[in-house]
Amino acid sequence: MLLLFLLTAAAFAQSPEPIRFSASGHEIAYFHAPGDAGAPVLVVLPAQPETAAVEFKNWSQVAAVRKWTLVLPQTVAASDAGVKMLDDLIPDIRQRFQLPTAPVYLCGAGPTSPMVFYAAARAPYLWSAALAIGGDPKLAIDTDRLFAANTNLVPIAWAVSPREKEAFVAPYQKLLTGGFNIKRLESPTTQAALDFLAGHRYTEYPTKIDCETGNPALARCYWILPIRFDPSLRNDAILSTRIPPDPQASLDFGGFGFKPDAPGPGVAVEWLPPDYKGPLQLHDRILMLSSTRVADARQYLELMGHVTEERPVTVTIERGKDKIRLTTRYRLRKREEVLTARVQASYFPDSHEIIIVSRTVSALKIMAPSAWAPVSISWNGNPAAKSQEGGCLELSLQDPGAAKPCAAFP
Repeated sequence: MLLLFLLTAAAFAQSPEPIRFSASGHEIAYFHAPGDAGAPVLVVLPAQPETAAVEFKNWSQVAAVRKWTLVLPQTVAASDAGVKMLDDLIPDIRQRFQLPTAPVYLCGAGPTSPMVFYAAARAPYLWSAALAIGGDPKLAIDTDRLFAANTNLVPIAWAVSPREKEAFVAPYQKLLTGGFNIKRLESPTTQAALDFLAGHRYTEYPTKIDCETGNPALARCYWILPIRFDPSLRNDAILSTRIPPDPQASLDFGGFGFKPDAPGPGVAVEWLPPDYKGPLQLHDRILMLSSTRVADARQYLELMGHVTEERPVTVTIERGKDKIRLTTRYRLRKREEVLTARVQASYFPDSHEIIIVSRTVSALKIMAPSAWAPVSISWNGNPAAKSQEGGCLELSLQDPGAAKPCAAFP
């Protein structure tokens, strides 16, 4: 039977009081249900902020069966801002509840499923495994920010129904052939899906790491943190692992979300960004693009895929009983992260040696655990440092061999 990710919650149950803390200049709030000491942590992305408390009660029943700790943020932005919030959230959970070595699993269902793919690939060091329930991974691919190398140590399960399997063959094949660490679970039971997560443990210092990013603010690669970048430092031996999106146009409405498999008529606006200033409203329906009628969301995506130039377009909107005509433009996707950095590193216990190979990175911090010391470090074929006791060292290609101590990064 299908994975039961939404269980019936008692309507009269009191909403839990969220835990709140400040990080990176923002307040973060999340619901929490404790599990056994040292048990895995299940982080579930809420579908909507207004339903987070109800979703928490639903998921608490799932986590309680395994005696896992459950964490559900009140809200998570579907972008790098959301990933940065999760990057602040996980250390708080580990410290607050004394879970330094517990595996942390990421999970999202339906509209938050694409964010599972995105967050797992943008900050892989946070997660031991991830579970996306339904949804369309193409929405994550279309960000042009998915890099397959980042999932080497973070397996992602995609739980789908037979209908979803058929509807989303293309994005699944694109991820699979691009090297993305994805496993499709067809109509799994709750137990089977949780078994997948439970099969993956937490390793603070993996002996082999590989990460790629186009955002310096999300550059950490487990025990290595690139801190300076130089586009001239090319390395043709380290190619990009970017999962390329299909050419796709969008309407210049400031961004909006919809369910790609939702029925018509037209396309229903299901989500708008915070502080949205554009002309759309929630639950509007896009019925026509100029003189072409839009039957449903799937046809809308097909029509947008055929747009090859930026030009004006008249959009007919249904809002309640009213029909509204708006003039806007087709916009073609522009790659935001044109240049990327990639770092690979391996620790060899027999020789007590760390070998680093990188592209576009000119300086980095490396956190060597004391168990690896004494350890010699080479970077792009040249000796870089030797650590007698482990700890944090800052290395620079401009000054090879002149490593200096640094503050540990979380």
